[in-house]
Amino acid sequence: MYTHKGNAKSTIIKRFQMIPSCYFPFLSPRFELRLGVTPLTAEQSILEQDAATPAELQQKKALLAEWPDYYQQALPGSEPAQREAAGVLQWPAATLAEVGAQVAEDLLILRASGDQELIAGHLCFANGWCLNEKMGRPLLAIHDPVPGYAATLGEPTRNLLARLKAGRPVGRLNWGMKPTGRLDLSSRWNDWVRFANSEVTPENAGQRCYLRVERQTLTALPASGCVLFTIHTYQQTLATLSPAQQQLLRGVLETTPPAMADYKGLTPIREPALRWLGERAHAAR
Repeated sequence: MYTHKGNAKSTIIKRFQMIPSCYFPFLSPRFELRLGVTPLTAEQSILEQDAATPAELQQKKALLAEWPDYYQQALPGSEPAQREAAGVLQWPAATLAEVGAQVAEDLLILRASGDQELIAGHLCFANGWCLNEKMGRPLLAIHDPVPGYAATLGEPTRNLLARLKAGRPVGRLNWGMKPTGRLDLSSRWNDWVRFANSEVTPENAGQRCYLRVERQTLTALPASGCVLFTIHTYQQTLATLSPAQQQLLRGVLETTPPAMADYKGLTPIREPALRWLGERAHAAR
Protein backbone atom coordinates (compact mmCIF):
# COMPACT_ATOMS: atom_id res chain seq x y z
CA MET A 1 0.00 0.00 0.00
CA TYR A 2 1.35 3.40 -0.94
CA THR A 3 1.31 5.95 1.86
CA HIS A 4 1.78 9.70 2.13
CA LYS A 5 5.18 10.89 0.99
CA GLY A 6 6.41 14.41 1.36
CA ASN A 7 4.73 17.66 2.27
CA ALA A 8 1.31 18.73 1.02
CA LYS A 9 2.76 22.10 0.07
CA SER A 10 5.54 20.54 -2.01
CA THR A 11 3.26 19.82 -4.97
CA ILE A 12 2.49 22.68 -7.33
CA ILE A 13 -1.16 23.71 -7.05
CA LYS A 14 -3.23 25.08 -9.90
CA ARG A 15 -5.84 27.42 -8.44
CA PHE A 16 -7.18 29.66 -11.18
CA GLN A 17 -7.78 27.55 -14.27
CA MET A 18 -11.42 27.96 -15.29
CA ILE A 19 -13.77 25.24 -16.53
CA PRO A 20 -14.64 25.90 -20.19
CA SER A 21 -18.34 26.76 -20.37
CA CYS A 22 -18.93 23.88 -22.78
CA TYR A 23 -17.75 21.47 -20.07
CA PHE A 24 -19.91 22.75 -17.26
CA PRO A 25 -21.51 19.43 -16.26
CA PHE A 26 -25.05 20.40 -15.18
CA LEU A 27 -28.03 21.09 -17.42
CA SER A 28 -30.60 20.93 -14.63
CA PRO A 29 -30.51 21.46 -10.85
CA ARG A 30 -30.89 17.76 -10.06
CA PHE A 31 -28.40 14.94 -9.61
CA GLU A 32 -28.35 12.40 -12.44
CA LEU A 33 -26.41 9.14 -12.73
CA ARG A 34 -25.91 8.69 -16.46
CA LEU A 35 -23.24 7.76 -18.95
CA GLY A 36 -23.81 10.93 -20.99
CA VAL A 37 -21.61 9.94 -23.93
CA THR A 38 -21.57 12.02 -27.13
CA PRO A 39 -19.46 11.67 -30.31
CA LEU A 40 -16.57 14.09 -30.68
CA THR A 41 -17.20 16.52 -33.48
CA ALA A 42 -14.71 17.22 -36.27
CA GLU A 43 -13.67 20.37 -34.40
CA GLN A 44 -12.98 18.52 -31.13
CA SER A 45 -9.65 16.93 -30.35
CA ILE A 46 -8.82 14.04 -28.03
CA LEU A 47 -6.06 16.15 -26.51
CA GLU A 48 -6.43 19.78 -25.47
CA GLN A 49 -3.98 22.57 -24.68
CA ASP A 50 -4.59 25.88 -22.96
CA ALA A 51 -2.76 28.47 -20.89
CA ALA A 52 -2.51 26.05 -17.95
CA THR A 53 -0.82 23.26 -19.95
CA PRO A 54 2.83 24.29 -19.31
CA ALA A 55 2.22 24.39 -15.54
CA GLU A 56 0.42 21.05 -15.67
CA LEU A 57 3.35 19.47 -17.50
CA GLN A 58 5.72 20.84 -14.86
CA GLN A 59 3.57 19.23 -12.18
CA LYS A 60 3.66 15.92 -14.01
CA LYS A 61 7.42 16.13 -14.30
CA ALA A 62 7.79 16.75 -10.57
CA LEU A 63 5.44 13.92 -9.62
CA LEU A 64 7.11 11.43 -11.94
CA ALA A 65 10.56 12.38 -10.65
CA GLU A 66 9.37 11.81 -7.09
CA TRP A 67 7.54 8.52 -7.53
CA PRO A 68 7.47 7.17 -11.11
CA ASP A 69 6.06 3.71 -10.40
CA TYR A 70 3.08 5.20 -8.58
CA TYR A 71 2.01 7.46 -11.45
CA GLN A 72 2.71 5.22 -14.45
CA GLN A 73 2.26 1.46 -14.74
CA ALA A 74 1.73 -1.09 -17.51
CA LEU A 75 1.12 -4.83 -17.62
CA PRO A 76 3.43 -7.08 -19.68
CA GLY A 77 1.99 -7.54 -23.14
CA SER A 78 0.39 -4.08 -23.26
CA GLU A 79 3.16 -2.71 -25.50
CA PRO A 80 1.25 -3.07 -28.83
CA ALA A 81 -1.73 -1.21 -27.38
CA GLN A 82 0.56 1.50 -26.03
CA ARG A 83 2.16 1.97 -29.45
CA GLU A 84 -1.25 2.06 -31.12
CA ALA A 85 -2.50 4.66 -28.63
CA ALA A 86 0.63 6.74 -29.19
CA GLY A 87 0.01 6.61 -32.94
CA VAL A 88 -3.58 7.79 -32.50
CA LEU A 89 -2.23 10.70 -30.44
CA GLN A 90 0.42 11.40 -33.13
CA TRP A 91 3.42 10.18 -31.17
CA PRO A 92 4.37 7.20 -33.37
CA ALA A 93 6.17 4.28 -31.67
CA ALA A 94 6.19 5.94 -28.25
CA THR A 95 5.21 4.33 -24.96
CA LEU A 96 2.26 5.56 -22.93
CA ALA A 97 4.70 6.95 -20.36
CA GLU A 98 6.50 8.98 -23.03
CA VAL A 99 3.27 10.43 -24.40
CA GLY A 100 1.78 11.06 -20.96
CA ALA A 101 4.68 13.24 -19.94
CA GLN A 102 4.00 15.54 -22.91
CA VAL A 103 0.24 16.10 -22.59
CA ALA A 104 -2.06 17.54 -19.93
CA GLU A 105 -4.37 14.51 -20.04
CA ASP A 106 -4.11 11.38 -17.95
CA LEU A 107 -4.00 8.33 -20.23
CA LEU A 108 -5.39 4.85 -19.59
CA ILE A 109 -5.75 1.75 -21.77
CA LEU A 110 -8.41 -0.91 -21.23
CA ARG A 111 -9.16 -4.07 -23.14
CA ALA A 112 -12.30 -3.73 -25.26
CA SER A 113 -13.45 -7.34 -24.81
CA GLY A 114 -13.64 -9.97 -22.10
CA ASP A 115 -13.45 -8.49 -18.62
CA GLN A 116 -12.12 -5.22 -20.08
CA GLU A 117 -9.19 -4.92 -17.69
CA LEU A 118 -7.06 -1.83 -17.20
CA ILE A 119 -3.68 -2.76 -18.72
CA ALA A 120 -1.68 0.50 -18.80
CA GLY A 121 -1.88 3.97 -17.35
CA HIS A 122 -0.16 7.32 -16.96
CA LEU A 123 -2.19 8.88 -14.14
CA CYS A 124 -0.88 12.00 -12.39
CA PHE A 125 -4.10 13.88 -11.61
CA ALA A 126 -6.41 11.18 -10.23
CA ASN A 127 -9.32 12.06 -7.98
CA GLY A 128 -9.26 9.70 -4.98
CA TRP A 129 -7.68 6.63 -6.57
CA CYS A 130 -4.41 5.39 -8.05
CA LEU A 131 -3.08 2.86 -10.53
CA ASN A 132 -1.83 0.63 -7.76
CA GLU A 133 -5.47 -0.01 -6.76
CA LYS A 134 -6.89 -0.60 -10.25
CA MET A 135 -4.20 -2.00 -12.56
CA GLY A 136 -5.20 -5.36 -14.05
CA ARG A 137 -8.71 -5.24 -12.60
CA PRO A 138 -11.86 -5.71 -14.72
CA LEU A 139 -13.99 -2.71 -15.62
CA LEU A 140 -16.85 -3.64 -13.29
CA ALA A 141 -14.49 -4.21 -10.37
CA ILE A 142 -12.80 -0.85 -11.02
CA HIS A 143 -16.17 0.88 -10.66
CA ASP A 144 -17.48 -1.30 -7.85
CA PRO A 145 -17.23 1.58 -5.28
CA VAL A 146 -19.63 3.71 -7.36
CA PRO A 147 -23.15 3.39 -5.87
CA GLY A 148 -25.60 2.04 -8.43
CA TYR A 149 -22.96 1.67 -11.13
CA ALA A 150 -23.33 -2.06 -11.78
CA ALA A 151 -27.11 -1.88 -12.05
CA THR A 152 -27.35 1.39 -13.97
CA LEU A 153 -24.18 1.95 -15.98
CA GLY A 154 -22.30 -1.35 -15.93
CA GLU A 155 -23.78 -2.95 -19.03
CA PRO A 156 -24.01 0.28 -21.07
CA THR A 157 -20.33 0.98 -20.34
CA ARG A 158 -19.27 -2.56 -21.28
CA ASN A 159 -21.23 -2.28 -24.52
CA LEU A 160 -19.72 1.12 -25.26
CA LEU A 161 -16.16 -0.18 -24.99
CA ALA A 162 -16.94 -3.28 -27.04
CA ARG A 163 -18.71 -1.37 -29.84
CA LEU A 164 -16.52 1.71 -30.27
CA LYS A 165 -15.61 2.27 -33.90
CA ALA A 166 -12.16 3.22 -35.15
CA GLY A 167 -11.85 6.91 -35.91
CA ARG A 168 -15.04 7.76 -33.99
CA PRO A 169 -14.02 8.80 -30.47
CA VAL A 170 -16.62 9.78 -27.91
CA GLY A 171 -16.57 12.04 -24.87
CA ARG A 172 -18.30 12.51 -21.54
CA LEU A 173 -18.01 14.60 -18.37
CA ASN A 174 -17.50 13.58 -14.76
CA TRP A 175 -17.64 15.96 -11.79
CA GLY A 176 -16.70 16.29 -8.14
CA MET A 177 -16.15 18.97 -5.51
CA LYS A 178 -12.99 19.18 -3.43
CA PRO A 179 -11.59 21.43 -0.67
CA THR A 180 -8.43 22.18 -2.61
CA GLY A 181 -7.13 23.24 -6.01
CA ARG A 182 -4.52 20.47 -6.05
CA LEU A 183 -4.60 18.51 -9.29
CA ASP A 184 -2.98 15.38 -7.88
CA LEU A 185 -5.63 14.03 -5.53
CA SER A 186 -4.57 10.41 -5.84
CA SER A 187 -5.02 8.06 -2.89
CA ARG A 188 -1.74 9.09 -1.27
CA TRP A 189 -3.37 12.40 -0.33
CA ASN A 190 -6.60 11.00 1.21
CA ASP A 191 -5.60 11.89 4.77
CA TRP A 192 -4.58 15.39 3.70
CA VAL A 193 -7.93 15.89 1.90
CA ARG A 194 -9.79 14.85 5.05
CA PHE A 195 -7.88 17.53 6.97
CA ALA A 196 -8.64 20.12 4.26
CA ASN A 197 -12.34 19.16 4.47
CA SER A 198 -12.33 20.05 8.16
CA GLU A 199 -11.26 23.61 7.37
CA VAL A 200 -14.23 24.37 5.09
CA THR A 201 -16.90 26.60 6.66
CA PRO A 202 -20.04 28.36 5.35
CA GLU A 203 -17.99 31.56 5.38
CA ASN A 204 -15.05 30.31 3.29
CA ALA A 205 -16.64 27.58 1.14
CA GLY A 206 -16.80 29.81 -1.93
CA GLN A 207 -13.03 30.24 -1.91
CA ARG A 208 -12.02 26.85 -0.48
CA CYS A 209 -14.29 24.51 -2.48
CA TYR A 210 -13.50 23.68 -6.10
CA LEU A 211 -15.86 22.25 -8.68
CA ARG A 212 -13.70 19.66 -10.44
CA VAL A 213 -14.69 18.50 -13.94
CA GLU A 214 -13.08 15.70 -15.92
CA ARG A 215 -13.43 15.86 -19.68
CA GLN A 216 -13.09 12.19 -20.65
CA THR A 217 -12.69 10.63 -24.10
CA LEU A 218 -12.71 7.05 -25.32
CA THR A 219 -11.06 5.97 -28.58
CA ALA A 220 -11.04 2.51 -30.17
CA LEU A 221 -7.66 0.85 -30.79
CA PRO A 222 -8.82 -1.87 -33.19
CA ALA A 223 -5.47 -3.49 -33.98
CA SER A 224 -4.80 -4.31 -30.32
CA GLY A 225 -8.44 -4.77 -29.32
CA CYS A 226 -8.23 -2.06 -26.70
CA VAL A 227 -9.63 1.39 -25.84
CA LEU A 228 -7.72 4.57 -25.03
CA PHE A 229 -9.34 6.52 -22.18
CA THR A 230 -8.19 10.11 -21.60
CA ILE A 231 -8.96 12.48 -18.72
CA HIS A 232 -8.41 16.25 -18.76
CA THR A 233 -9.15 17.87 -15.41
CA TYR A 234 -10.54 21.40 -15.13
CA GLN A 235 -11.51 23.14 -11.90
CA GLN A 236 -12.45 26.46 -10.35
CA THR A 237 -13.69 27.80 -7.03
CA LEU A 238 -17.40 28.09 -6.34
CA ALA A 239 -16.95 31.85 -6.00
CA THR A 240 -15.77 32.13 -9.62
CA LEU A 241 -18.76 30.27 -11.08
CA SER A 242 -21.46 32.41 -12.63
CA PRO A 243 -24.65 32.95 -10.55
CA ALA A 244 -26.56 30.59 -12.85
CA GLN A 245 -23.87 27.91 -12.51
CA GLN A 246 -23.83 28.33 -8.73
CA GLN A 247 -27.55 27.67 -8.53
CA LEU A 248 -27.39 24.64 -10.80
CA LEU A 249 -24.65 23.24 -8.56
CA ARG A 250 -26.74 24.05 -5.49
CA GLY A 251 -29.63 22.00 -6.83
CA VAL A 252 -27.39 19.09 -7.75
CA LEU A 253 -25.76 19.05 -4.30
CA GLU A 254 -29.17 19.15 -2.63
CA THR A 255 -30.40 16.13 -4.62
CA THR A 256 -27.25 13.95 -4.60
CA PRO A 257 -28.13 10.71 -2.76
CA PRO A 258 -26.22 10.21 0.51
CA ALA A 259 -24.34 7.12 -0.73
CA MET A 260 -23.20 8.98 -3.85
CA ALA A 261 -22.22 12.01 -1.77
CA ASP A 262 -20.08 9.73 0.39
CA TYR A 263 -18.46 8.13 -2.67
CA LYS A 264 -17.66 11.49 -4.26
CA GLY A 265 -16.27 12.85 -1.00
CA LEU A 266 -18.95 15.54 -0.86
CA THR A 267 -20.42 14.73 2.54
CA PRO A 268 -17.93 16.64 4.76
CA ILE A 269 -18.21 19.84 2.70
CA ARG A 270 -21.70 19.66 1.23
CA GLU A 271 -23.54 21.55 3.98
CA PRO A 272 -21.01 24.42 4.21
CA ALA A 273 -21.06 24.71 0.43
CA LEU A 274 -24.87 24.68 0.32
CA ARG A 275 -25.08 27.38 2.97
CA TRP A 276 -22.59 29.53 1.05
CA LEU A 277 -24.46 29.00 -2.22
CA GLY A 278 -27.79 29.75 -0.53
CA GLU A 279 -26.48 32.99 0.90
CA ARG A 280 -25.21 34.03 -2.52
CA ALA A 281 -28.62 33.33 -4.04
CA HIS A 282 -30.36 35.31 -1.29
CA ALA A 283 -27.98 38.26 -1.72
CA ALA A 284 -28.67 38.32 -5.47
CA ARG A 285 -32.44 38.75 -5.03
